[in-house]
Amino acid sequence: MREEDLRRLDFHRIKEELGRFLNSPATERVLKDLVPLTDRELILSEIALWEALKDTELKLHRFEDISPLLERSRIEGAYLSARDLLALLNVLKLIKEVRRNIGREAGSKPPLRELARKLHQFSSLENLIESSVDRRGFLKDEASEELLRIRKSIRGLEKEIMNRLESLLRRPDAEKVFTDKIITIRNNRYVVPVKSSQVKKVFGIVHGSSSSGYTTYVEPQFVVELNNDLTELKIKEEEETRKVLRRITSYVRDFSNKIEESFETLVKIDLLLAKCELGKKYGGRFPKQGDRVELIGAKHPLLALKDPSTVPVDILLKGRKGLILTGPNTGGKTVALKTLGLIVLMVQSAIPVPVAEGSTLPLFKDVFVDVGDEQSVEQNLSTFSYHTKNVAGFLPHTGSTTLVLLDELGAGTDPSEGSALGISILEYLKGKGAWVFVTTHHTPIKLYALRCDYYTPASVLFDRKTLKPLYKIAYNTVGESMAFEVARRCGLPEEIVARAMESMEDFGTRYADAMEKLSRYAEEYERKLLEIEKLKEELEEEKKRYESLRTEYEEMKRRGWKEVYREAKDYLRSLRERGEALLRRPSEKELEEFISSEEKRLAPPLSVEEVRVGDKVEFMGKKGKVLQVKGDRVFVAFEGMKVWVGREELKKVAGGGVIDLSGMDRESALAELERFIEEAWTRGLRSVKVFHGSLKKDVHDFLSRSDKIRFYREAYPNEGGAGVSIVFLRVSNS
Repeated sequence: MREEDLRRLDFHRIKEELGRFLNSPATERVLKDLVPLTDRELILSEIALWEALKDTELKLHRFEDISPLLERSRIEGAYLSARDLLALLNVLKLIKEVRRNIGREAGSKPPLRELARKLHQFSSLENLIESSVDRRGFLKDEASEELLRIRKSIRGLEKEIMNRLESLLRRPDAEKVFTDKIITIRNNRYVVPVKSSQVKKVFGIVHGSSSSGYTTYVEPQFVVELNNDLTELKIKEEEETRKVLRRITSYVRDFSNKIEESFETLVKIDLLLAKCELGKKYGGRFPKQGDRVELIGAKHPLLALKDPSTVPVDILLKGRKGLILTGPNTGGKTVALKTLGLIVLMVQSAIPVPVAEGSTLPLFKDVFVDVGDEQSVEQNLSTFSYHTKNVAGFLPHTGSTTLVLLDELGAGTDPSEGSALGISILEYLKGKGAWVFVTTHHTPIKLYALRCDYYTPASVLFDRKTLKPLYKIAYNTVGESMAFEVARRCGLPEEIVARAMESMEDFGTRYADAMEKLSRYAEEYERKLLEIEKLKEELEEEKKRYESLRTEYEEMKRRGWKEVYREAKDYLRSLRERGEALLRRPSEKELEEFISSEEKRLAPPLSVEEVRVGDKVEFMGKKGKVLQVKGDRVFVAFEGMKVWVGREELKKVAGGGVIDLSGMDRESALAELERFIEEAWTRGLRSVKVFHGSLKKDVHDFLSRSDKIRFYREAYPNEGGAGVSIVFLRVSNS
């Protein structure tokens, strides 16, 4: 991709923002060379690494660029300084730390395994450097036995020289002879400061004087030999130091290829973590790769960084390969165009972008841009000439994998001629199969957009009441430029605007009216579309709720059948035991209870007539209330849910099986009892309890005559005694 196109879309500014999160000059160098990729697999690989790292706790601290050190270590005879080795040691330790942290997550995140594999271990080299170089970047005495011996000799000799010179500075006439009682070094030799007027009083070698000439630095004769010996020792120290550094450098040379691979991986991780941090600033993600342009909830990345509340926009080509965006100035057309362009560059550079889920982008081999008010003073080109030359330069290189962004197509010259050229360019790009995003104010290009099925016509929306842009795009329509409204908002005198409106030709007025109506229709369409989207969301929620209930219902059925099977086994065992007991010697009470319980268990399924709205029923151990009956399907409200259940799966819950006739006269009591027995029999109750008190004989006479009664008995003491009767009903055939 051309450098000028990247610059026009402010890609360099995104790299500047990334640079704020980097930890090394080496990564800054890599970032400087960062350009969008065109290899699909490579892009997906980089995105996968970002996905794997974005939620980790991995952090890097500042580290040096060791690439020059590695290059120097490969030169035969060259050696690294102690400071170089300290810088290398710090990087090796960081590599080890990162390797350990990534290794912990590599098992669950396959993309990290490849990174971990390229981060090598250098324990022996680390130990060697650490034992030889101190934290200040100086070679330790223990770096070699010879170095230790030499430095001990140096310290001993320096101590002897200092003692002798300090003794000299304490002589009785010291204040007259010396300018100060300090020992200093000149030409790598220990000297004392003598007053220039007294220099003959100190026998020795002169090594210079102060800038004022007041002090002369003299090496007393009695330390000359000692200084000579010290110089020889320091030469030996330097030789031994070089020897040690060459030895350590040779180890570095042996590991240099693996160190280089590990360092490059560390730099890669540094850049990836910077991308993660940048993405967190605006909730960045990556669109899916596909064969259409659909950016949902897109924000211009630089605007999103500056203000997270930036209004998002949907950029949709609606299944086509071109978009012609119209509408007023300051409405956001150029921002939308640049948003698409910059997002494409960032995605293909594996930098997360501010878009919503569901966004999709193709892979582009090239992005060509013509945008802004540029002109070339150096080449003596007007704005129109500059843009035309730019477009002419890239048109031959366009194709089916090219994205072309043209801002204000046909501007800068006569509108009719500019429109004709613009339409011709659009036809050319259509023939090439290129992806195209165009903004324009020209009416002929707007009309072309409405009739050409290669391009989707669209318009930025504008609030006519406040005369402010809404930063939304309406599709399958074109918008008016609203030059008069914008002019008023910008402060142009009303008399000028009014005169301009009067001077418009009749056709222009009719066209403007038509555009206004079309814009209003577009706004209404967008409102309806939003309502539909809201309804779709609500429907989706209802669907999820239904699926949840259905799953719960199926689970209840599954558990219910298990319960039925268990109860059946228990029932058979109980039946056998009770049957055997009855065969041995059944009592009247046991026989009644057995018959009653078995009638309940063996009762036929409820008929439709038996299930009524308001009835209480039981389903798989849960009690509920009937809300609606449709054929064999019953709508039942259970606690926390409402479901349709098959009638045959329900059992009616006994209720209302008791009547109290106490205190009533005989006629009223028998009438009430007849109604009660009829209702109980219709509802399928198997037994009821009648409180009759002194009306016992009348009640029993009625029960004996009723064809709905199987038998009855006086209640046992624990059931109420003589004033109560237990009545067993026949099974209803209805």
